[in-house]
Amino acid sequence: MSVTNHSPIDLPRNRSNRYRWVVLGVAALAQTTASITAQGIYTLIPSLQNAFRLSEATAALAVSALNGGQVVTMLMLGWLIDRFGERYVVAFTMVLMGGAALAGSVISTSFPVLLLFFVLVGTSYASVQPGGTRAIVRWFPPHERGMATGVRQAGLPLGTAVAAMALPLIATTYSWSAALAVQGAVGIAGGILFGLMHRDERGMQGLPASAPPNLVKAVKLVAGYSALWPVMLAGAVMVTFQYTFATHAIPFVAARFHYSVVTAALLFSASQWLGILGRVGLAWISDRFWPNRRVRSLGFSMAICVAATISLLVLPTSTTNAALTAIFCVIGLFGVGWYPLYLLQIAEMAPKSAVASTISFSMTINMISICIMPPLFGVIVDRFGYSPAWIVLTLLVVTGILVLWKGAAHAERARANN
Repeated sequence: MSVTNHSPIDLPRNRSNRYRWVVLGVAALAQTTASITAQGIYTLIPSLQNAFRLSEATAALAVSALNGGQVVTMLMLGWLIDRFGERYVVAFTMVLMGGAALAGSVISTSFPVLLLFFVLVGTSYASVQPGGTRAIVRWFPPHERGMATGVRQAGLPLGTAVAAMALPLIATTYSWSAALAVQGAVGIAGGILFGLMHRDERGMQGLPASAPPNLVKAVKLVAGYSALWPVMLAGAVMVTFQYTFATHAIPFVAARFHYSVVTAALLFSASQWLGILGRVGLAWISDRFWPNRRVRSLGFSMAICVAATISLLVLPTSTTNAALTAIFCVIGLFGVGWYPLYLLQIAEMAPKSAVASTISFSMTINMISICIMPPLFGVIVDRFGYSPAWIVLTLLVVTGILVLWKGAAHAERARANN
């Protein structure tokens, strides 16, 4: 039978080629090294505050700069990946990302200048998620995608955990610029390895990919797909929660519970290690026990994050380290582990010719949300304290749950009527 009767996204079903496991390993490695480079910026915020004498709100602009850069290029890079494949687009942009971090560590003499380099890091980092997800969807059959996506996505909290363990210590021992230089070197190495070892699925088959529409048509196609919006909005809420927590957890613990910055960073690192388990485990559990019901699993994860954050909020300052660690682990398990459920849901709902474009569109919404909320959280903290800021964040997540469940109920009624 000619393989030309199958769309590229269905080709992995008929492939016995074991190279898909190499693809998975390389994609996970790329995500890990990219996370150390980009997400590692979050762990440097206390050091930047001390070095440049910044308020909570001003320091959080580092997060806005990083994610604002992603907003600028996310759609274009997703379209380029659909058009030309993951291998060279992701490899080239990762090298640029590492180079921007390395240059920022040498050239930056003020916080505004450093923010410009963080923007450049973000513009290059924008290729990693859509490229890696597209590779998984094209190389793996449906019954393996949940596990494969979870493994690849585990690279993000793994990189963040490694960054939280190493970078604050490097910054404290040497300087923030030394830590940023390490991040840059890691990003460059990850990009080179991805370019050397990854293979685009269509290249292995010698077949052209289904031609994606041009960029404008791709955006209109995705934006007009109403079934996607409840999931995308819930994802925007949860990614806002995740990254606001990542931005402010370390200074919050240091201020509220009188921890040192390094100790608070280790506590945050524990949440990221549990996030690794969550990213693999939640996707596997959802596929194993609730197949085709990832939306329910996503809503469940969101509700647990609300409960855990409220628990963190009401704890007395004398709370034991064990209790704090337990709550951080729960937040890591579900507040980091949720992402593969969302990402795979988006990828499988996407038009086959525009998988990376659809992911990029949804992630652009996510990045805009991330640009807004961490600095806004910091403003609330500076003016009113941490408690009102955490309450606002939890109310936002509750709103996301309601939108998601309403959208799921509408989809169920539509299927029943058909």
